[in-house]
Amino acid sequence: MQYLPITGTFLDEISVDIPSQNWGTREWVAEFDTFVAAGIDTVVLIRAGLGERLACPSAAVTRRVRTLPVYVDLVRLFLDLAGERGIDFYFGLYDSHYFWYRYDWRTEVEINLEFIDEVVERYGDAPALKGWYLPHETTDSSLRILDINGRLAERLREISIRPILVSPFFLGRADMASSTDPRQRPREPEEHVRIWEEIFARYEGLVDYCAFQDGTVELARSAEYFEATAAAARRYGITSWANIETFDRDMPIRFPPTDWRKLAHKLDAVQPYVEKIITFEFSHFLSPNSVWPAARGLYNRYRELLAGRNGAPQ
Repeated sequence: MQYLPITGTFLDEISVDIPSQNWGTREWVAEFDTFVAAGIDTVVLIRAGLGERLACPSAAVTRRVRTLPVYVDLVRLFLDLAGERGIDFYFGLYDSHYFWYRYDWRTEVEINLEFIDEVVERYGDAPALKGWYLPHETTDSSLRILDINGRLAERLREISIRPILVSPFFLGRADMASSTDPRQRPREPEEHVRIWEEIFARYEGLVDYCAFQDGTVELARSAEYFEATAAAARRYGITSWANIETFDRDMPIRFPPTDWRKLAHKLDAVQPYVEKIITFEFSHFLSPNSVWPAARGLYNRYRELLAGRNGAPQ
C-alpha cells in the first residue's frame, strides 16, 4: 500500500485560538507555492467568518451581527492563488460563535442560507471552488447540530454538485471532557460509534467526506478510533479522511508545532483507514514559512519520513 502523505490543509485566518501570522499577498503567494512543492492539492477555508470577524464581505452576516471591517477579501485571494496552481479550494461557511451555542440554531441556519447565496453569486464561477466545508465542529449530536448541518448540506446540494466535508472531533481524552458532567466523560470507540451512527445516518447522501481531528484522542489509541469510525462511515456512503493535527495539545503553551515523532505516529496510525490526509494546519505548524522556527524543522523531518516510507524525494 502506498503510504499516504498530507495532501490537504485548512487555511485558518479567522481563528479561535491560534495567532495571525499577519501575512499579506506576497507571503500568501510564497505559501501557495510551498503547498505545491509539499504535495498539497486541497485547501479548506476553515470558516469564512467567526463572530465579528469575516474573511470576505457579507451583507447576510452584517445585518445580524456587528462585524469588523473587511480590509482584504481573503476568499478571492485564496481562490485566485489556488486556481493558478491547480489546487482545490473548499469553502467553509460562517460560524456565529454565538447563536448555536445558545440553542438558537434557526438563526445560525438563516444567516448561512443567505450567506451561501452571496457566496455562489460572488465566487461560484471560480475554477478552484471545488467543495464546501461545514465549520460547526462537534463531537456528538448536541447543540442541534443535525438540524444545522443537515439543513445547510441540503441547501448546498440544491445549488451545487460540489462535495461537502466535515471535520468533527472525538471525545477521547480526559482534557476534552468535563470533570463535573458524567455525560462528557471520555468515550470509548464503541460508544463513539453508537453516537455517530445516528449522525452519519442524517448525513447520508449529503456529506461526502468526514475528517475527524486526530488530536482529540490519546495518541496511542488513534488507530482504534479511526478504524471504528471508518467502518461506520462506510455504511452510510461517507468517505473517511483524517485531520492530522500538526500542533501539540500536550505542551503548557497553546499551541506549538508538534514533535516530529508524534507526527510520524499520527500518520502511521491512520494509514489503513482513510483515503486522504489533511492537516490543521500547514501554514502555522508545518510550513517552512511559518513564524514558528520549529515548523521548519518539522517540515524537514516530515519530508525525510516520506522519503523513508515511499522513496519519495525530500
